[in-house]
Amino acid sequence: MIERHVFEATINRLNEFYAEAEEGSCGTYCEGCIGCITAYLIYMCSETHYEKTLRKISKFVASQNERIYNAKGLQLIDPTYRGLRVIEITIFDRPGRT
Repeated sequence: MIERHVFEATINRLNEFYAEAEEGSCGTYCEGCIGCITAYLIYMCSETHYEKTLRKISKFVASQNERIYNAKGLQLIDPTYRGLRVIEITIFDRPGRT
């Protein structure tokens, strides 16, 4: 069983990452302008701020699984695989448990 505060900390951190991905800054606006000027060809050479943040989210979910969830027989599925709509948790079968 996962303690409530541990699960809440995971969810809160994910929400912080998503807020970071969506926030507008001078850099993200310049990124958009450069994309328009280059007919979006720049994105073949570099990742957007949003894509970089999604990669950080994937690494965070993987580390949480290794450190916390897998040891408890659970696996947190990366929300980017589910269209950022749901938090899915898989329960591993453990032979010998009743």
